[in-house]
Amino acid sequence: MKQEKSRVKTNWKAVGWRFVGVVTEYCQSCSLAGFSYIANHNLHFTERLFWVLCIIVSTVGVYHLISQYQRDFTSRAVSIVHESLSPFAKVKFPTISVCELRFKTDFPRNVEEYVESLGTDLNDPYNWEVESYLSFVLFPYQYTTGMFVRCQPYEQCEKCAKCPKTDYRNLSLRFGFNCSDLFIRCTLADKEFDCCTYFLPMITPFGRCFLFNSLQNNHPESKNWLPAILDRSSHLEMDLHLTRAALVSVLNEEDVPNIPLPTVDVIVLEGQHKTLQFHRETMVNDPGMRDIPIAARDCYFPDEVMPWSMYKAYSFSACISDCTRLYQMELCNCSVYNMSPYPDPRYPDCDFNGYLCLESSSMVKQDVKRLFRINSPTLHCHCLPSCTEGDLKSIFEDQISTKRNVRDTNVTLLMPVWPTDQYRRQVLRSKLDVVVSIGGILGLFLGASILSAIEFVYHFTLRAANTSLMARRELKQAAIKFK
Repeated sequence: MKQEKSRVKTNWKAVGWRFVGVVTEYCQSCSLAGFSYIANHNLHFTERLFWVLCIIVSTVGVYHLISQYQRDFTSRAVSIVHESLSPFAKVKFPTISVCELRFKTDFPRNVEEYVESLGTDLNDPYNWEVESYLSFVLFPYQYTTGMFVRCQPYEQCEKCAKCPKTDYRNLSLRFGFNCSDLFIRCTLADKEFDCCTYFLPMITPFGRCFLFNSLQNNHPESKNWLPAILDRSSHLEMDLHLTRAALVSVLNEEDVPNIPLPTVDVIVLEGQHKTLQFHRETMVNDPGMRDIPIAARDCYFPDEVMPWSMYKAYSFSACISDCTRLYQMELCNCSVYNMSPYPDPRYPDCDFNGYLCLESSSMVKQDVKRLFRINSPTLHCHCLPSCTEGDLKSIFEDQISTKRNVRDTNVTLLMPVWPTDQYRRQVLRSKLDVVVSIGGILGLFLGASILSAIEFVYHFTLRAANTSLMARRELKQAAIKFK
């Protein structure tokens, strides 16, 4: 047993010395600066120690500079500049949304018939509280605190109409206006187009809206996408003739109407004719921008949709809506139906009890400031802007006329000044810059290159294996000669 243990110790010692020999041979023949002096036994000990210190200092310098470069990369990889447009450049008309509004007590007759079919009031034949509650279901922006409590007195009354308890999404689709009920005439650059072909319906955080050329419910290759690219000979103007009051908003292609966020919009009430003048400066990106990490460019492209998102394109407004829905799910295991543009079994719509739960937590409406203050182990709401999000500014809003006893409305959206500038997000440090910079640091301090890395792998794999095989072959040949 003692002899076997001594053999094992002897073998391990031999392996160790063999490894030292391989390392020494590598240092003598490698292309890295200074290593050959360390392995040179003909030099004095102090000279070899000097080169050891030089290599240590150089390695520390490499580590420090590369670490600093990595830290600076996230803050200096991208720059946004303001540049002039060519005088012959064409302009794309922005996305437009038209959202339903309830003006005073105006309600379609089918809604009133539905309320009447549910029952009566405690003392009157018509229950106005249920109508008010149904108005909130159809127009979520009308929510006021305590709305659900007002439904409770009718629960014990057999003949009384009671507030609907479930299926709010279908109620909004059932009693919401159709496109043909809302639009009369649409023109862009003095050319008429079919409103209902290009304004597509969608449930948004504001409520039920119709969107023109939006990435959220359309795509540029679709037959429902109007090529709204205009040249200098065109008027940058859209005229909408509607049957009733509406909220008309000017958006980027990836945005959705969202109440708490600032938007270029105009409210037009029945009988009014309004003009909204606005200015737009687009954002373009260098081709290499997608290669930059998100943390470095601080934005998402519209097609970089989160796995938990309910929207077809990323935008800051859509992200806020998604975060609100997720927080509502965390609080009450359901979400308000207008926070999801489409039904999804993963995120069930709230029923009446769900709304009571959200109201007790003050989360029926969106609260952006509260979302950013949430300290939740499961909800990480870090909404960044869209990489293609342009700058939209409202210049002037003018009410041209008001007609009494007329329900029709007119809205003119106008860009009075032809855009002369745009923003460009340009790449300052690409992947090639990273390779060149890090390679330059390694070459400056250690004399390293790509061939040095190949040389290192070669020496400790292929050459080490060949050396070992040749040593074994020589031992066998020596044993044969000895015999």
